[in-house]
Amino acid sequence: MLLQSERGTWRSKATVGGLRHRSAATTNVTAKNATKVNAISPPSVQSGRSESSSSTGSETNSDDEVGSIDQCQKQASIAKSSCSNDSVSLTETRDIATMKPSIKIDTQKDFARDTAIIYEFGGPLGVTFLMIGFPVLMSYLFICLGSHAGYLKNPFEMGFWSEGLRTIYPTWRAIKIYLGFNMFQYVTAATLPGVKVLGLPVPSLGGKQLEYLCNGVATWYVDLVLIFVLHKSGYFPITSVVDEIGPIMSVAMIWGVIVTLATYIVGVVSGRTHRMSGSILYDIFMGAVLNPRIGNVDLKMWSEIRIPWKLLFFISLSAAVKDHEINVARRLAAGMPPQVWHLFGGVLEMTAIQTTPPLLFMTLAHFLYVNACMKGEECIPTTWDIFYEKWGYMLIFWNFAGVPFSYCYSTLYLLNRSLSNNPIHHSTVYTITLFVILTTAYYVWDTANSQKNRFRMQQRGTYIKRNTFPQLPWGTLRNPTYVQTKHGNKLLTGGWWGIARKIHYTADLVMALSWGLITGFDSFIPYFYVCFFTVVLVHRVGRDHIHCKEKYGVDFEEYCRQVPYIFIPFVF
Repeated sequence: MLLQSERGTWRSKATVGGLRHRSAATTNVTAKNATKVNAISPPSVQSGRSESSSSTGSETNSDDEVGSIDQCQKQASIAKSSCSNDSVSLTETRDIATMKPSIKIDTQKDFARDTAIIYEFGGPLGVTFLMIGFPVLMSYLFICLGSHAGYLKNPFEMGFWSEGLRTIYPTWRAIKIYLGFNMFQYVTAATLPGVKVLGLPVPSLGGKQLEYLCNGVATWYVDLVLIFVLHKSGYFPITSVVDEIGPIMSVAMIWGVIVTLATYIVGVVSGRTHRMSGSILYDIFMGAVLNPRIGNVDLKMWSEIRIPWKLLFFISLSAAVKDHEINVARRLAAGMPPQVWHLFGGVLEMTAIQTTPPLLFMTLAHFLYVNACMKGEECIPTTWDIFYEKWGYMLIFWNFAGVPFSYCYSTLYLLNRSLSNNPIHHSTVYTITLFVILTTAYYVWDTANSQKNRFRMQQRGTYIKRNTFPQLPWGTLRNPTYVQTKHGNKLLTGGWWGIARKIHYTADLVMALSWGLITGFDSFIPYFYVCFFTVVLVHRVGRDHIHCKEKYGVDFEEYCRQVPYIFIPFVF
């Protein structure tokens, strides 16, 4: 049933097959937007959504699915659609210069996916448990790390919480550090130069493509220079981060809740809500607003890229410097002078790095991750989180607090062992092996994501060749193979994507496992990340398979025939 509001917008409602679907998107089709997509036909049958994210760092946009509409400024869309109950709405793309038809995209299914709602994560009751459980679990694991040498303790023991919570109470210094970091990241995101790219056509905006300023590399280099200056000047030693890590974590969790509630209230009051379920708790968790912005900064992309991964790296860097200072002090206390490196023929002298190899490993691991996010930021606007997910507790809390303060458990465990004068040591062979595993897995992960996203951007005419460091071999495919679907999209079968359908997940999980292995086997907590991540990715793969099978039908079956393995070639 279609209803036209006084504002000239269209709203649709549907119930399908007994599932709890609600379509509550609003599509504003204006003349300006029509130059890109002339019409978006509201569907008469709604399909279920898939592939939501928990913001674990592996971005998706229905990973097997690569769009094929050219969205560059030289093209326009001429829609030919019909809206009968059994019809399929198609948008035919034509090149302006030749007016020859290129590819037809099933916009009816795209609109249905954007508007349909299925309760996930156990519905309102399940998400309420998650919103309460996340902060409690993070606090519990942190207290076990800091106060109980990394051993899991009974949380109901007398004194566990009363004594442990004292280590994470917010302080004014922690508030200034965390909020100051967020404010600085916003300012640099809004002002520094970068490339501008267009996101996917947003069905609820009539096919309009939003513009994203991708200046992550510039902000990253500014961060590194500023941190070096602040540390060397003594104005803000980088070790201050790990010294205040507990209070900073609490501030981050509180800030995540505040931003979540504020965003929900502003969205509801301003009438900018999208895809609302009718359950307040569920909508707070999933979000009320799709594309929140302040000025030229998209808050969803900013919080997903700039906050968690940079903060995670600075935590590891802080721990590595702290470990260095501890070891230098111990040498001096033992009457041994610090080792000195003479560089460039004695022109430059510096104290030899005394950080233990495991902490250097974690610093490198987190550097590779954040650097990859910054150097390839132009690929992020087409990912699932940015295109589909709303900005709610799921993304806000996990990006502001969950990622930086739960993915750092290996780092904190290693530092605490060093502080207790019981540092982790491995054989040279074991350590080198883990470094090789980490860098190899990173190469596969980086180039696989690069192949996928660049292929997707090339098909849409938005690809931008960049020289950000490092540009790894085989990051861009030339004339790759793919399966052309009747829907209009191409399913990539070339490069890494011809070896396994989720090869980037496999590489990501191997990296996550190495973060645990470098800590040894005395504590489970450093392995929390890889366990949690495995559950998330397996769940995500299952939903993506259902979605793609529904969307592409026999074309997806052919794709699975050509690429039969999901994670590990010839195994699974």
